[in-house]
Amino acid sequence: MKVSISWLKRHVDLPESVEEIEAALTSVGLEVEGKEEPGKVYEKLVVAKVLTCENHPDSDHLHVTTVDTGSETLQIVCGAPNVAAGQTVVVAPIGMELPLPDGTMLKMKKAKMRGIESFGMICAEDEIGLSDDHAGIMVLDGSIPAGTPFVSLGLYDAVLEVNVTPNRPDALSHRGIARELAAKFNRPLKPLSYSLKESSVSVNSRKELSVEPGAGCSRYVGRIIENVKVAPSPAWLSKLLHAVGLNSVNNVVDITNFVLMDVGQPLHSFDMSRLEGSAVKVRKANVGESITTIDHTVHKLKESDLVICDGNRPACVAGVMGGVESEITEETTNVFLESAYFDPKVVRRQSKRLGLSSDSSYRFERGIDPFTQAEMNDYACALIQEVAGGDILQGRLEYTGDDAKREPDVLEIREERVQKLLGISISADQIKNYLESIGLKEVAPLRFEIPGFRPDLEREVDLIEEVARLFGYDNIPYDLPSFKMATNELPADEKLNRKIRSTLSAMGVHEGLSLRFTSKASTVALFGENVEGDRRSMPAALLNPLSEDLGVLPTSLLPNLLKAVAENEKNRPGSVRLFEVGKGQFKTIRESVRDTGFNEVPLLAITLAGHWKTNPLEEKPAPVSFLDFKGLILGFFKRLGIQASVRLPKNPERFMHPAQQAEVVCGKIVLGTAGVLHPAVQKEFDIGYASVCVAEFDISKIELASKTSVAFEPFSRQVPSSRDISLEVSEQMMHETILARIKGFNPKNLADIRLKSIYQGDKLEAGKKNLVYTLVYQASDRTLTDEEVNKVHNKLREKLVADGDIVLR
Repeated sequence: MKVSISWLKRHVDLPESVEEIEAALTSVGLEVEGKEEPGKVYEKLVVAKVLTCENHPDSDHLHVTTVDTGSETLQIVCGAPNVAAGQTVVVAPIGMELPLPDGTMLKMKKAKMRGIESFGMICAEDEIGLSDDHAGIMVLDGSIPAGTPFVSLGLYDAVLEVNVTPNRPDALSHRGIARELAAKFNRPLKPLSYSLKESSVSVNSRKELSVEPGAGCSRYVGRIIENVKVAPSPAWLSKLLHAVGLNSVNNVVDITNFVLMDVGQPLHSFDMSRLEGSAVKVRKANVGESITTIDHTVHKLKESDLVICDGNRPACVAGVMGGVESEITEETTNVFLESAYFDPKVVRRQSKRLGLSSDSSYRFERGIDPFTQAEMNDYACALIQEVAGGDILQGRLEYTGDDAKREPDVLEIREERVQKLLGISISADQIKNYLESIGLKEVAPLRFEIPGFRPDLEREVDLIEEVARLFGYDNIPYDLPSFKMATNELPADEKLNRKIRSTLSAMGVHEGLSLRFTSKASTVALFGENVEGDRRSMPAALLNPLSEDLGVLPTSLLPNLLKAVAENEKNRPGSVRLFEVGKGQFKTIRESVRDTGFNEVPLLAITLAGHWKTNPLEEKPAPVSFLDFKGLILGFFKRLGIQASVRLPKNPERFMHPAQQAEVVCGKIVLGTAGVLHPAVQKEFDIGYASVCVAEFDISKIELASKTSVAFEPFSRQVPSSRDISLEVSEQMMHETILARIKGFNPKNLADIRLKSIYQGDKLEAGKKNLVYTLVYQASDRTLTDEEVNKVHNKLREKLVADGDIVLR
């Protein structure tokens, strides 16, 4: 925000230099980012007296003058029509440089004008940066002595560019900045001084007010001024506005801008004669309504937009910008002036949607004082009456909604808490003085009423921060306490994640990192859409997605990982080995305000595609197979210290090959599923590899399995004995079924079962296969005799054929 030093002096005495003011603002947390001091450019300008003025002998518009600069008498040729003897003027002497509008500098030199020498220039206001007036030279008060440095007259204003953080809306006005400086320099803030003269005519005889409850306007105040004379603003007003970068429009509009920059209350003025009907209405826009704003742009309104209307149509987008049809012009004689408190969220939303931003919306969005609308309206009316005349009608049109803030908040601050947090010794009286200096009111010992212009003060610690600001951050001791540092133990889940990453990396699998969003199409391709019992098929959609491919929260890491496989195949065919550690986001029913409505599950996904191994002596590289992948998965868990095994899935995955998938378990804990991607799904992801193996695991289940205790059993030192058994079974019977059946009989001293061979061919009946197993028998305390082994083995053979689905060969 641009801050004028001259403007600040209207609110607080500031004898300090610009540099001291700049340092003071920075010390209280209002950082000064830039500074404009035009007076420094014009330091060589001097006040002079015109002694004589005669017409130029060879020109009908030039004059030859002699001027007294206090130190010498100069002859200057001047072309201004209003130059005359006896005037007090401003002279730019030889050697001085004056800035030109195009950014270049004009250096004063001795010159000849129509044959007569000139030693300097008598200046107009525009030539010395005071205004755009070039009608004639600037004539000063005759009491000013010749030789006085012109900049000492105080006509040049210094401007500071202050960085106001979003939590300090009170600093978006000159009075707010002045309040901070008054507190810093320990001097009073000047009261707002104005005189309001009302006529005998009631405002209710001219207009009515109607406000839609709950629409976003909790406070609205309107006043009417009749018989105003719209004209250019007086010099003091236009100069102040010009200093902070605002163009002068007319005296009425300029006062609304002045009050905005002066005290931070946005206002809007309407031409009464151009408001139809007898009522001013504050309501939500109707379907199909539009408005042409003062920037001459037509905007289509939505039902969510808050507007100020006359009897028939919107005349202003509330808190943002007024309409062109009711703006103040030179023909305006009657003015309706509004001041209001609009909901910051409503103003921000419609400002963003319409692409409109203004000084008013900037302040409404950050929060203005909700208690001063009536006072600031009176202030503005008094100023309009001062510069434009007119009759202020008696009374106000006022509305205060049920959602309006009625009373200021009260906060308590504890002396011992201040000392503990800041590390300084400070008394209750000092705390009181600091807080009262910035507008807080003590209602009880160390209990303070928070003014409406400080919405950022919500807790005790906020008050402590204010004390620190005013005490001076540089004055707070910064001695570091002595303490011993010790490394903290990593959380269990982080330790496991690091172990997973390092283990898979050591096994030759590369870590992938995807965005934390995915596409609904790829999720549906894997899990279907809204499949009952599978929450992975119900991803939560984002309200404002970055793109269609990043439109939902991930319920699985596999969709993004498979996209990476497809990209790798296109750019670098060969083999792909990827894993990713992340979280699945599952929508739940919110049980409280603190409940996010989502359940995050830590996941590990692995995928292998392309070549399993490449042997230069072989014609073709060996592709990845399910058996290779299963071996990698089991080897991975073994390195983690988890005794994992595989089994047929109870609920097969639809996105995996029906005959090449398995559940990975540790005892009764289901860790996840591994298998070969279904060819149809592989085609959906545009992957051309012969086969793609995928697996996904719940890391919380892995963590649970890692805590399972493992009992040590010493191995036997006795000599083992082995027996082969040849079984003819249906080709549908699984190896896992046969193992389970053999172990279920619990043969005595059976130490190991090994599948030796599998045969399927024309020597067997169609639909049959032959499996040969080696059974190892071993005792822990002695060497078994052949008689003992044969007895147990023969009994096992009899039990295997008892059901008739196994034939011994």
